[in-house]
Amino acid sequence: MPHRIRLRGPWTVEPLARTAIRADGTSIDLGGILPSACRASIPSDWGDLFGADFRGRVRYSRRFHQPTGMAEIERIELVIQQVDAFGAVWLNGQSLGEIPLGFVEFRAEIKDCLQRYNLLEIQVECPVWMNHEVAEPRGRRIGRPGGLVGEVLLEITRRKS
Repeated sequence: MPHRIRLRGPWTVEPLARTAIRADGTSIDLGGILPSACRASIPSDWGDLFGADFRGRVRYSRRFHQPTGMAEIERIELVIQQVDAFGAVWLNGQSLGEIPLGFVEFRAEIKDCLQRYNLLEIQVECPVWMNHEVAEPRGRRIGRPGGLVGEVLLEITRRKS
């Protein structure tokens, strides 16, 4: 069973744009004044930080140290349990992939990407949905603010002795 390190906080949370998704699936920047960056713990949505009606793209960033005992570690996975509504992930400036719409758990093997000090960035987008012919595809989160609404953690698997 892997050892888990929860990356609950503090995270820097920075709004990047107010966005909308058109009926054809393209994203547009709505412009407007953005709330200021702040610090927060996760899991949570951004309602308390930016207001319940904020919709757009937000960058979550957090620094962390490389786990100790790397020689005994077989595997380290970054796990993001849930974002609302979709996103993308970078570790030390290297893209780890995109998180699709649909509340799918994201996993990436990161052992070879780790440095002594690391910067994890998760961009989350929860836009205004402009397709009035189709229901907003957010399931039970319709009408609620977006964000990192699940745990972010490292799962460490050590070599068997």
